[in-house]
Amino acid sequence: MRPQGGYLITGGGDPLTGEYNLLEQRLLFASGGRVLFLVTEEVRELAQAWREVYARVLGAKATGLVVVKSREVALDRVLARRVAEARLVWLASRAPHALLDRLRDTPLLKALAAVVAAGGHLGAFGETSAALGATAPLPEGERTAFAYGLALLPGVVAFPGFERPGSFEALAQATAAQPDLTGVGLPRGSALGVDLEGNARVLQGRVTRLGASTSQVHHHSIRGLVADLLAAGERFKLPVYRPGA
Repeated sequence: MRPQGGYLITGGGDPLTGEYNLLEQRLLFASGGRVLFLVTEEVRELAQAWREVYARVLGAKATGLVVVKSREVALDRVLARRVAEARLVWLASRAPHALLDRLRDTPLLKALAAVVAAGGHLGAFGETSAALGATAPLPEGERTAFAYGLALLPGVVAFPGFERPGSFEALAQATAAQPDLTGVGLPRGSALGVDLEGNARVLQGRVTRLGASTSQVHHHSIRGLVADLLAAGERFKLPVYRPGA
């Protein structure tokens, strides 16, 4: 039987902070001790440090690094085939807008989906987690901007850094504007795992789930919004959309 793969989205942190080390170690073991970091240019040096943490602290057998410097990198089919063979990939970027533009509709994006379809895991650190959903709430100074996400989790609006002021209002508005999606607020230190069937489990910390299927928007008010604060171990279902379904 093929192993069950999945996605992991986080509220913040990275291997240097140690906030997710237990989760990372468990995923690393399930992936045969091999990990690949896929990042944008400004995170390159940091990702090299992560590789050291994985090798010296978490016991990785092999670590790899792919830097998506341009859209041409994401269009490289040879690279995409290599990435598709990975069993554990972590995404990270301090420029999520750039990452979205470079990955959207490319062989590399299809390769990331193939990792999970083959039983592997794809995780994202902090603000990069937003890019995995259908709509991506991205920090832009003191405000939040919204962009089309990569739709690897097509039924989700994921909001990392949910402890920031104004986050609840921003996620509520985004969810109410797209009531067929589920809003997920992830404060720093929280983590959520999602499999291909939309089965979600809070792996660490607490996350906020927002549903707007029965909500009504009137002027600046949103009524009928359903909000749940879910602790580690809680399970719930997320919408799953497939082509032709």
